[in-house]
Amino acid sequence: MRKLSEFANQAHAEGLVDALLVAEIDSEVRGEGPHEVWVHDDRQLEAARAALARFDPKANAGAARSARKIRAERAQANERAARRSVAVGERWRGSEEGWPPLTLLLIAGSILVAYSAGFDNPLGDELVQALSIEPWLSTSFLGQVRAGELWRLVTPMWIHFSLFHIAFNMMWLWRLGRAIESRHGTLALLGLVLLAQVPSGLGQYLASGPNFGGMSGVVYGLFGFAWMQSRYDRSRGYVLGDDLVVMMMLWFVLCLTGIVGPIANVGHAGGLIAGLAAGAPAYLAHRRAHDESPTFGSGAWANTLRGRRRFVRRWLTPYAPLWFLGLALVGVVVDFWPN
Repeated sequence: MRKLSEFANQAHAEGLVDALLVAEIDSEVRGEGPHEVWVHDDRQLEAARAALARFDPKANAGAARSARKIRAERAQANERAARRSVAVGERWRGSEEGWPPLTLLLIAGSILVAYSAGFDNPLGDELVQALSIEPWLSTSFLGQVRAGELWRLVTPMWIHFSLFHIAFNMMWLWRLGRAIESRHGTLALLGLVLLAQVPSGLGQYLASGPNFGGMSGVVYGLFGFAWMQSRYDRSRGYVLGDDLVVMMMLWFVLCLTGIVGPIANVGHAGGLIAGLAAGAPAYLAHRRAHDESPTFGSGAWANTLRGRRRFVRRWLTPYAPLWFLGLALVGVVVDFWPN
């Protein structure tokens, strides 16, 4: 955002904003006097200067009418988008988005396995051993998988080790899985689940052996994908509040500390990396269309920022996916680091 001009008369400043809007240049009036006109997109500054050179406050009635029409059309479009939005962080809802079959299958599988195997003796339970990536006492590297039991790359996600473990995962699977399946379809959700589960499960196996399980890697994969969509492709209608994002990442960090017990951190991290990767096209398209990195040069609006806001705007906001990716890589290192 850059300053274009300033006026002693507020009406003249607002008239220029109207003229710029008609020229497809977004801008706004700032200040109480003089009234400054700031252009939102630095790349449109030259076009804005050309429009300023043509601007005549006394002959701007036509531009004002056109600008009012454009704003009305935008307001209607925003209202329609808001009605379509998927508030992922809201409490559980009824059948507004229907009953997504794959999400329900994933939840039902987890509940049935937990009911059948219980939480007391996973080592001695035949079902847990059959679903694990490799029997826990096996000394062969992926022996069962290499023998043809390829389902073992996926089925550990249905194993849970406590009531809290399964309840936490199923809550987020319902919220995120249903949102993704309703917006992108069942096949897309299936692809995301496999992308999150298989590499993260293999990574966890390499880090700690076969005694792991849970839907957490899938959940973090779905979270990473939904977050990328909500931030960089608003047309899909995802809405993830900052409180939800902060909570998910704080839990991620808390698990890294070991305070909550043994955790499959590579599974969490691998899932998150997979979700961010799946959402990368939305991020790259957004970066091409909207440069979020504010310019801190002469005349740039970002120079008015101070302290925490300046740090967040300059270093965190434009590179948020990379920060998440870095945190995920820390999770991988923590589990592979020799004790």
